[in-house]
Amino acid sequence: MIKPYNDALASYDHAITLKPNCAALYNNRGILLAKLRRFNDALANYNQAIALKPDCAEVYNNRGVVLQEIEQYDDALADYDKAIELKPDYANAHNNRGAILSKLRRCDSAVASCDQALTLKPDFAEAYNNRGVALHEMEHFDNALASYDQAIALKPDCAEAHNNRSATLRELKRYDDALASCAKAIALKPNYAEAYQNRGLSLVNKGNMNEAQEMFLEALKLKPDFPDAVFSLTHIRKYRDPDHADVKNIRSLLAKPRTSLRGRECLYFALGKIYDDCGLYDEAFECYRQANQIRNTAVAYNPDRVARYTDSIIDVFSKDFLAKRSGFSSDKQSPLFIVGMPRSGTTLLAQILSNHRCIASAGELPTILEFISRLPELGGKGIAYPRAVRHITPVIGTRLINDYEQRLRRDVGSDVPYVIDKHPLNFRHLGFISMLFPGARIIHCTRHPLDMVLSTYFQRFAYSYDYSFDLGNIAHFYGEYTRVMEHWRKVLPATPIEVSYEDIVMHTEQMVRKTLAALGLEWEERCLSPHTNSGGVETASQYQVRQPLHRQSVERWRHYAKHLAPLQEIVGLIPERPG
Repeated sequence: MIKPYNDALASYDHAITLKPNCAALYNNRGILLAKLRRFNDALANYNQAIALKPDCAEVYNNRGVVLQEIEQYDDALADYDKAIELKPDYANAHNNRGAILSKLRRCDSAVASCDQALTLKPDFAEAYNNRGVALHEMEHFDNALASYDQAIALKPDCAEAHNNRSATLRELKRYDDALASCAKAIALKPNYAEAYQNRGLSLVNKGNMNEAQEMFLEALKLKPDFPDAVFSLTHIRKYRDPDHADVKNIRSLLAKPRTSLRGRECLYFALGKIYDDCGLYDEAFECYRQANQIRNTAVAYNPDRVARYTDSIIDVFSKDFLAKRSGFSSDKQSPLFIVGMPRSGTTLLAQILSNHRCIASAGELPTILEFISRLPELGGKGIAYPRAVRHITPVIGTRLINDYEQRLRRDVGSDVPYVIDKHPLNFRHLGFISMLFPGARIIHCTRHPLDMVLSTYFQRFAYSYDYSFDLGNIAHFYGEYTRVMEHWRKVLPATPIEVSYEDIVMHTEQMVRKTLAALGLEWEERCLSPHTNSGGVETASQYQVRQPLHRQSVERWRHYAKHLAPLQEIVGLIPERPG
């Protein structure tokens, strides 16, 4: 493919010598150079075209595409905006603007831009695909899936839509369907490294680690500088040798000047994991520090805003408020909420308990958080949560309850007495949950603060966990968590069942017996073997919970005590140095 492009370049070079002031020639030459991935040369040609013809919308759009490719997202957005200013009905520019806004995590605006592109061009498959990407980022997975399906209906051979559809199906725990979508993407585009990567992730969710490894290796064979595949591969391998070939590969990728900033943080997370496996704790911490330093630039955690949010929750959900009957609460006791700080053992406990014949797991449902975001609209008053709960009518409350119960049991049927929702951040919303389901049982997972802080810092969480990329922010968020949980203990009608991570792994049988008894269930031996649970796991713990129970993560913080010393006042503990 390269030779025809080079021949075309030679033709453009000749044409430019004859017509040096022709903007169209520079624009077309830039398009060819972009296809050859000679991005700096492409930008130079687009710049020349703009100098010759400043009012050409197509050139601004094309330059935006290259700037997007080299991750200069703000500059790309400015070019798309300029293209639209010059040509308001330019559907391609609206679509590209939607794509870049997703990368900038301005997802509401991304959806609006894609919708505008579709208004101008209703059969625009790529706009439906980009709309799905934005909706996926917003965790509106059902709507994202519908957008991908529309893209595929319009353009059945769109491999990107099939691959993106797979990622959304994985979030919906439809792992076999996700694998089928990956297979379709690969059939359409056999060298599609991203589809092999996605297929590997679904296999990890299903617990098929050997097959997953094959997929990650194939992705790297097709795209040797693919940081996501490197990251995924290292997280399903256990390392003993710090000179392993994977380390050398990561180091060589980090040394390449063209490795993107996002790629670098991905690689540093991978290298940190390897060094931690090998017991090189200082080296591991430095890698995690660099990874988090990069990732933290993409978020803006605001401690004051988080504290005000906690204040408002405590203010609204008083003991007197929760004691009042709402007029719409459900008498169902089937939802079993497992909450706590992320990395406190919520996933492991869900795997243990859902091995019981009377307990199923719906996974980490975003449903309660979705309800909260919709309350201002549903109430019709525009009042934000938590004050919005004061305006929930019986009609709205009943609708929320029915929607939640339908989502809770969508994948598990109606014959299981308890169904787990283990979204950890529901700890903030136990008052709201109590309004909907006053009879639901709540299990609160706790863990040694420094182990929890460390484990959070070592995970490559989604950007929505904006506190998780800075030790001080993690400690602050932990403080807000302890503050709101102390409030719930005082005001909730039913006291949560408290389970510590340390008891989960060190006194498993005693903990399980006590928890099952609190739920009114009989003992079952297989709860002691959570690694045999065939249910899918979709969180950061997906590899760990596939292993037999072990104690390696208890007091892990001691390996990193000197790096955690600044947190001693914040979390109220003084780290002791390991002897």
